[in-house]
Amino acid sequence: MSVAHRVLVVGAGGLGSPLLRLLAVAGGSGVEHITLVDDDVVDESNLHRQTLYSTDDVGRSKIERAASVLHELSPGLSVRSVDGRFVPGTAMDLLSDHTLVVEGADNLATKFLVADAAHLAAVPVVQAGAVRWAGWAFCALPDSACLRCLFEDIPRDGIETCAEAGVVGPVVGVLGGLEAALVFRLLQGERPGGELWHYDALAGALRKTFVRRRSDCPLCAGEIQDLRVERYTAACAA
Repeated sequence: MSVAHRVLVVGAGGLGSPLLRLLAVAGGSGVEHITLVDDDVVDESNLHRQTLYSTDDVGRSKIERAASVLHELSPGLSVRSVDGRFVPGTAMDLLSDHTLVVEGADNLATKFLVADAAHLAAVPVVQAGAVRWAGWAFCALPDSACLRCLFEDIPRDGIETCAEAGVVGPVVGVLGGLEAALVFRLLQGERPGGELWHYDALAGALRKTFVRRRSDCPLCAGEIQDLRVERYTAACAA
């Protein structure tokens, strides 16, 4: 008997577009339900990389249109739309009863919040990020290296997001596909925790490395026990 899986997806933009399509049409993966979290609307300037949407959707809520597309692709799929941001006050409630969480947000604060919440909830997490011609995809398990083992903390210096620096559409297509592949491997019982995939479109290179737990990682060492708001805002404002 196949296991019914519930997947939480944070972000329905450039990374979320290919990911959501693949989750919806993957027969036999066991994905029964998707909870989709996003607070943005469709913007014409993003259509080159946010392939779930068309010019007819400009100005509409992303999750409203994304849920409609998912139902068209897979009528039997259960979809819950959460029109809002993934924030500390509701993060743990959103994670409850989900098999895993996949993140495709366009800001570092949300990426670290998702990583921390998943670790505290003992839920596997798949994450990715992209700027210009390159990006990365990463998988963390409760007992593997986490995002803080990789990047330590939200940078206090100004770091350009994909919205500010731009990102090439095919780059997020590849990385969203890598996220989906990691999800399917997790759902099939594999344990790719600590796998980090780098993609460089200009070099035509896709490379896998393995991230080990850092002894001084505050999340893995248990120093981070809660999702206090200032942890995800103070660094950004500095």
